[in-house]
Amino acid sequence: MTLKDLLQSKPSKMVTCRTTCIVADAVTVMDGQNVGSILVLDDRGRLAGIFTERDIMHCFAKNLDFKDETIGTIMNPNPITLDPLTNISAAIKVMSQNKIRHLPVMEDQKIVGIVSYRDLVSYLLPEIIYMADDIY
Repeated sequence: MTLKDLLQSKPSKMVTCRTTCIVADAVTVMDGQNVGSILVLDDRGRLAGIFTERDIMHCFAKNLDFKDETIGTIMNPNPITLDPLTNISAAIKVMSQNKIRHLPVMEDQKIVGIVSYRDLVSYLLPEIIYMADDIY
């Protein structure tokens, strides 16, 4: 099973914004769309970074004003990305080792989707339950 299989099996919910987006607006969009991350694009529409729930916590910890701060100053500008042909088990390993929960999937410098740790577990859960039924 690959990330491509996973992306084809789930509804596409890729939320994006520009680096100039105000943090308060991004948080409102994340809440409204029920997502844990936003892919941040540069002026040419290429991936510039990722803004996640963890970044919101950093804003609180640093006592930053959500209405004045832009995503470009808060986001992770170097998100780990994987190819769609990456095996799901390899993706889980990368996410676990790097303590990340959202992973952009890129093909030829183009964003083709985003997967969360929850997506990976949910995709594998039926297989795990099936294997457990065989054991017990």
